[in-house]
Amino acid sequence: MRDGHDDDRRDRRAGDSADIPASDSGPELPPDSATRTGAVGVQIGLKVGAKPEGETRRLAANILAGGGVNVIKIALQLVMLPLMANLLGPSEFGVYALALPTVVFFMTLADGGLGASLARESTDSEEVWSTAFWLVLAVGIGLGGILTVWGLVLAQLSHQPRVAGVMAVLAISPIFVTSSVLPVARLTRDRNLVAISKADLAGNLVGAAVGVGLALAGAGAMSLAAQYVVIFFVRTCILNLVAFRCPCFVFKPSVLKSHISTGSSLVCQRLADFSGRLVENLLFSRLFGAAALGTYTFANQVPRFVCEAASGPVWGALYAHALREDDQQIGQLHAKLVHLLALLLAPVAFLASATVPGLVNLVLGPAWTNAATILSILIPFYALNAITAQCSAILLARGSGWTNFWLSVVQVCARIAAIPLGLWFGSVGIAWGIAAALFLGSMLATLALKRIRISSITALIKNMIAPTAAGILAGLACNWVVQWAPGDVLRIALALIAGGVTYLVALFILEGRRLKEDLVGMRRLLHQ
Repeated sequence: MRDGHDDDRRDRRAGDSADIPASDSGPELPPDSATRTGAVGVQIGLKVGAKPEGETRRLAANILAGGGVNVIKIALQLVMLPLMANLLGPSEFGVYALALPTVVFFMTLADGGLGASLARESTDSEEVWSTAFWLVLAVGIGLGGILTVWGLVLAQLSHQPRVAGVMAVLAISPIFVTSSVLPVARLTRDRNLVAISKADLAGNLVGAAVGVGLALAGAGAMSLAAQYVVIFFVRTCILNLVAFRCPCFVFKPSVLKSHISTGSSLVCQRLADFSGRLVENLLFSRLFGAAALGTYTFANQVPRFVCEAASGPVWGALYAHALREDDQQIGQLHAKLVHLLALLLAPVAFLASATVPGLVNLVLGPAWTNAATILSILIPFYALNAITAQCSAILLARGSGWTNFWLSVVQVCARIAAIPLGLWFGSVGIAWGIAAALFLGSMLATLALKRIRISSITALIKNMIAPTAAGILAGLACNWVVQWAPGDVLRIALALIAGGVTYLVALFILEGRRLKEDLVGMRRLLHQ
């Protein structure tokens, strides 16, 4: 399923490379070499030559920058949450909690999906970029106005007058988000995701400092709102300093027709995911109660968060490179990144699956036993879903955004259908039903990519077999050790060590030669 922009993409593919500006990380390549670099350059850590090294290093830098910033942001959140809770207290957090959900929902819709689509557009198209600038700016201002008015209504409905002030501050955020849409699109087109990562990091660090400072000064819930706004303000300022281009006084919505179609698919996909989670939780709560919903939500959020944190930077880098490489080169790159993610996520998934029951019982107590059971089943399938989710980056880059939407709808429906299984099979039945839904989504995403003839299913499976097999063996070894005393910290640590050693040994037995070549190539790359 492709939208209309796919045809436009094919028509201008031959001449598009000449319009691509030089990246910050290297000199501009002639038109013919701009597509040749992927054939060898995408092979991370393998045979490298003079020109492919630049592309390989850029890809590696984008992935490492995004991953590194994600780790820092996670650590920062783990520090800030208890710190701000201690400084503010439950009452102030409650006021902020009333305002935040509506803002977060509007923020997911703020750019209308135009940012990702505009990254496919030549920067010489002044009419397109200028029209997009005025459009997203108007959308940001409009959303800010709506949120401000809703804050007044919410304050009356909740009998919390301070909510209106907090919402008025938070309402500035959509303006900053939309102001960064075009710089992000240009940097993505240039494959300069490092600059985006730096802006994200700076925004989070400054926002945290401002939040703590205001909390110490007695600002209450307003300190949390200020922290949220400052994150986007700093990020927007940096991105515009790096990639701002003054727009013309042109506004022709018709030139954005194809981009609006692609953007609409992204917005609809977000709405489908949001609505699906809402219906899923409501149905679960109605059938099994609020307490059971708490354990179920915990069991889903933890693996989703970890896997998305690991796969997100890879998705962004793959999308940025898919905009400029041809189908064969992107297929090779995709296979390599699938292998990379499998190497990273397979041992984490299977070792975590083996140790989660003991860890949850040790840390949270027996009340969370059902959450541990669901977690141990779901973790490997969330990892698989994160790996195959890279297919959506290529589909979007090739103008098949609506395919991603329908894939999301199918998976959402499958997840909802799995909830009633708990009436007959309990939490284990629900867990396996959700696992089946995740597996179905993974298979359909891979088949969708095969349909547009970019990646071979055989090649993708081949790149996942060795890490997955080694991960399963590691999980079995870990489980064998942990069964001695599931609640004993020392035994769990020994189990993890045994599983880690088993994984490395099994991996080198299964594909030792390939790993050696990868390590040699990566060492060469890092010393350039």
